[in-house]
Amino acid sequence: MSSRETHAGRQIAKSTTLAGVTPGAVTLLTDRLELILLGTSALDALIKRDRAQLEAVTGAHFRDTLCAPPLMEDALMSMREHVLTENEDPRNSPWLAISRTTRDAVGSVGLSSSGKDEGTLLVGYSIYPEFEGRGYATEATTALISRALSLLGTCVIQATIPPWHTSSLRVAEKLGMRQVGTAHDDEVGQVLVFERRPQGPAY
Repeated sequence: MSSRETHAGRQIAKSTTLAGVTPGAVTLLTDRLELILLGTSALDALIKRDRAQLEAVTGAHFRDTLCAPPLMEDALMSMREHVLTENEDPRNSPWLAISRTTRDAVGSVGLSSSGKDEGTLLVGYSIYPEFEGRGYATEATTALISRALSLLGTCVIQATIPPWHTSSLRVAEKLGMRQVGTAHDDEVGQVLVFERRPQGPAY
């Protein structure tokens, strides 16, 4: 997945989460990844480029120049504002994906509720460039969707992806999503709308 251009990752910026990540906070485990909620402590550290604080709060190692996962940078302040005003909600949750073996932060994944339909969740994912092409986006997003469904029950999962972004399209297909239409995005233009409906195969 080309992280610099992944439109789907922008959906993460619409998410809200807990007030902070603390020992014992909610985590999700997959075969290769640990997912942790990003709260104000982590967001503050990202905004300030405070590596020591960020790594202490998340328990992750961030390589090279410290920065937010691709396409999250411009949304950090608005995300933090949402954190302060919203309560915990499984429909609105940005998570950091961490390698269980190396503790490297590999990217982020998130869900956000649709403003038009409470029964629809928008999914987004963003992987750091050095970790692309390893299936992390699919693995992390699958786990997050499973959690949301276990807490909320039946709902529709949706993603919007530019037609030229083949790697993101492949991730959507691996998640069992199908194209149901098109839409317009102010930043990238036309996007394809993908959905996974409850009557489909189990996640």
